[in-house]
Amino acid sequence: MLKYINKEEYIELLGADGIPDDFNNLVIKASSYINRRTFGRIDIENISEEVKYATCLIIELENKANIQKQEIGNIKSQNIEGWSETYSTSEEIDSKLKSDKEDIVKEQLWNVIGKDGNYLLYRGE
Repeated sequence: MLKYINKEEYIELLGADGIPDDFNNLVIKASSYINRRTFGRIDIENISEEVKYATCLIIELENKANIQKQEIGNIKSQNIEGWSETYSTSEEIDSKLKSDKEDIVKEQLWNVIGKDGNYLLYRGE
């Protein structure tokens, strides 16, 4: 399975105290997403710090989304005076996750060169 980072790199890059419970699944999912978005241009033998960091950030997003989906009543907004609450749906969480992952890839990998000599996000031939 494709994994752009390991547990130690995750902790070091994010300055985290630990790893998410489902780290193995999350790192595979994040790495696969980045691989698909970069058209398989990442050199597995020489993974850049930008790719590793983007992988960490996407793991964080995926983990946060999973936690939000598991929590009962994902409060999106609240009005105390008239006591009204709005809750996030699974679809809203997934939509935000998709958008946030795309933002991370664009922010972190926009100028990284792949193994074929092209930018990782280059869509041409």
